[in-house]
Amino acid sequence: MATTSYSDSNLSNSYIPKSLCQIVGFACLAGFVVDLLVLAVPPNPTSAEWRLSLLQQMSDRSVILLFGIALTLYGSLDNPRVKQPIALASLLLGVFFSVCCVLVIHDGITLQQSAINTINRQAAQVQTQIQQAQTNPPPNLKATPGQLQQASKQVKTQADTLTQTARTTAIKTTFGSVGNLLAVGVGLISLGRYGSRVRRP
Repeated sequence: MATTSYSDSNLSNSYIPKSLCQIVGFACLAGFVVDLLVLAVPPNPTSAEWRLSLLQQMSDRSVILLFGIALTLYGSLDNPRVKQPIALASLLLGVFFSVCCVLVIHDGITLQQSAINTINRQAAQVQTQIQQAQTNPPPNLKATPGQLQQASKQVKTQADTLTQTARTTAIKTTFGSVGNLLAVGVGLISLGRYGSRVRRP
């Protein structure tokens, strides 16, 4: 009788850590979903800027998702009916995150080129105005030809600086997001495969 009671106590105690893991895991998953829903409003999936912003925010919070699924999966290892759907969801999310990397790169390049085109267009407009002032100066123009030439050089320098800054910022942001998404994607796929293989002892 004492042996049975001791075994039942050990069995009961073994479920305590897993139950706590499930609670924390569900809380992490719920927090991730709520954050993502808030960030996605108002939805505009046809806009590259909206997609990239959402994916970057998702990338920043992706570790919470990975942590939540890992805890939930660990807490469900003794329950195949719960464990298998979690493992499958983890696999699908891992593939989704990996595919999102391609979308982040595409939208990042698109927005970078758009920003550079805007800078070049505005710089060209200012250069045109300067050239017109040099060719046919208005009566109220107080700038000398030398000052106009200096202004033209400054516009070109500023445009080159802004273009380089736009490229650098886009590259850093894109590769940072891609790195996070890819790492979490691989982690989710690994968790899904682990959950699918583990059998109840």
